[in-house]
Amino acid sequence: MNTSIHLFLLFAVLLVALLYTLRPTLDRKKRVVRAITVIMTLFSGLRTWWMGDLIKYYTLYRNCNGPNWKATLTEKWSNMGIRLLFKLSGTLGISYEACIFLIAAFAAISLGIIIYRYSTSPFISYLMYIGMGFYIFTFSGLKQTIAMGFICFAMISILEERPKRFLLWTLIGGFFHAPALIFLLAYPFANKKVDRGYILFLITAFAIVFVFRNSIVSMLSTLYQDDADAYGTASKLIGGRFIVMLLILAGGYYLRPLNSSDKTYSKTFNVMVLAALFQTFSVYNNVFTRLTDYFYQFIILFLPMVLRPFGVLTNEKAQLESPGYFRTKEVYTIAVVAITAYAVYYYMGYLNSSSGYLASFRFFWQLNAHALYGG
Repeated sequence: MNTSIHLFLLFAVLLVALLYTLRPTLDRKKRVVRAITVIMTLFSGLRTWWMGDLIKYYTLYRNCNGPNWKATLTEKWSNMGIRLLFKLSGTLGISYEACIFLIAAFAAISLGIIIYRYSTSPFISYLMYIGMGFYIFTFSGLKQTIAMGFICFAMISILEERPKRFLLWTLIGGFFHAPALIFLLAYPFANKKVDRGYILFLITAFAIVFVFRNSIVSMLSTLYQDDADAYGTASKLIGGRFIVMLLILAGGYYLRPLNSSDKTYSKTFNVMVLAALFQTFSVYNNVFTRLTDYFYQFIILFLPMVLRPFGVLTNEKAQLESPGYFRTKEVYTIAVVAITAYAVYYYMGYLNSSSGYLASFRFFWQLNAHALYGG
């Protein structure tokens, strides 16, 4: 199966999302988000597991329900959640295929909840989620997919100023994928006031990262239970994605200046700053790009907020798409078209770079994975 089906999915989702913009009401928004949630669940949840790391996860599923299941469950302190999930599923007679479907549904539902509550433009939110490659990653990275879903709930807790819930959701996410614990930094940082001290702090933080990042990488690698020397030294100073992040932050700051009363936007802005900070580690290994995604995934909220009118929109008004920060629909339309063009361009490049992996994408009725596995 070639990559065209993934482009078709993107345009199908965006077409549904456009239905909301025709008449932006909460009821229409709820129906649009529900429809897209179903589409994304079915497309991802009905895939065969004969692709990427899903084959390894199937072996883990079998081991968790085999004669030596106790040893499998206790062999590592980290990522215990996925093993317990597999064991519970096997005990209840839930197949591995059903586990994949349930994980896909959880990812789509958690995404839908945060978009419904806080995105002023489902179109831009789903465009960025698929276009930046977050959705395709859920096809293979089951542990992080589950963790990122819980981190969505943690982000909601940040925006609603519920520290206990934030801690709970982040710890649960870390139970499935230990690196998710890095998101614990998000709550205190998201609530920092942007002033002169904030700017000095950022300058200092980025300087420390660039000077000591070899040592920091060695420390962070323990979250993956890897050898501290596994990532060596940086292949280059910075990556292109880091520059793009800085441009997005700069543009956001210019188009919607931070305001002490604009708490939701300020908190989201600060989380995006953390995303840029951790992106500096991606020059070591792709796993650090995935570490950044715990923060960067909230670009799905940040960009719609940037295009919203200056000022505070609360309660139901915060859930409705507005004409945009620019006050005129014409300029807002130009901004959306530009963002869409970039996202599609990035997505096509992402598809091409992942063509070897995506070539194995099949729905479960198209391929007998159990026969190929041979067990």
